[in-house]
Amino acid sequence: MFVYLFRRNGDRALTTDITGRNLPSSTPYGHWVFMEALDDEKTRPPLGVADLKEALSRVRAFGYYTFKEKFR
Repeated sequence: MFVYLFRRNGDRALTTDITGRNLPSSTPYGHWVFMEALDDEKTRPPLGVADLKEALSRVRAFGYYTFKEKFR
């Protein structure tokens, strides 16, 4: 399954919708910006996602999963 990674300020989101239209609405502080497509079977979890299986189960259930960006 492909999921799509978006970012907005310090937030990140995984979604099944490549357009990102199902993500929580944009705020005056910024809009969601597409970053990359991820193959759940071939990709390491993005920074900020400790348990990829849990994140993907939320994506399947709700269509998206939001989390905070972790800085290196």
